[in-house]
Amino acid sequence: MTETSPGRRELNRARTHEAIVAALRSLVAELPAELITVEQVAERAGVSRRTFFNYFGSIPVALSAVFAEHAAGMIAGLDAEQIRTDPVTALRRLVQEDGIPPDFLGWLSDLNCHGQGTDGRMLLERTVWAEMAAWLREQLHTLLPDADPLFVSTLSSGVMSCFQAAEEAWTEDPDRPEPLSDADIEAFHRHLDRALGLLASGWRSPHV
Repeated sequence: MTETSPGRRELNRARTHEAIVAALRSLVAELPAELITVEQVAERAGVSRRTFFNYFGSIPVALSAVFAEHAAGMIAGLDAEQIRTDPVTALRRLVQEDGIPPDFLGWLSDLNCHGQGTDGRMLLERTVWAEMAAWLREQLHTLLPDADPLFVSTLSSGVMSCFQAAEEAWTEDPDRPEPLSDADIEAFHRHLDRALGLLASGWRSPHV
């Protein structure tokens, strides 16, 4: 029997990964995320349940991995000097100049399009954002190898809390523009920029 070459194996693995992510993406648009099961994703992707777990440990882990892929592309554009001297300002400037990838916002919009939150949804969101904070912590440890670990940990948690708060303000705004229109995307950026600005200021009231 001819063994599959390393190149072919990597290609097959990439295709399976893409199929799983695409299946999850379509289900997120149809169902509340907390109701989506591994079995549903695997069936739609045309893979086994076991194969799903070869790639992701759970639905929240899969979601955070998708978010991390988008975030990795953004972090690659960080100003190396500024991230060492003023990391919050560096992250805020990156958002101001480059924005958030529209596909990432599409995921967030669909995750919030199924009505009011339930306990299950809130738990899932907390898990996803906690996973993202852990991911960002690892990236910042690489970018700031000499930084105090507590500084890096609180910074990563604070930044991801800003993203979560911006998401909530964006999706709960009663005057929100048509989802994912240019005005809607601009609204998300405003919420996120304000949240990061509050983090940078130490949450001091702008009216004091």
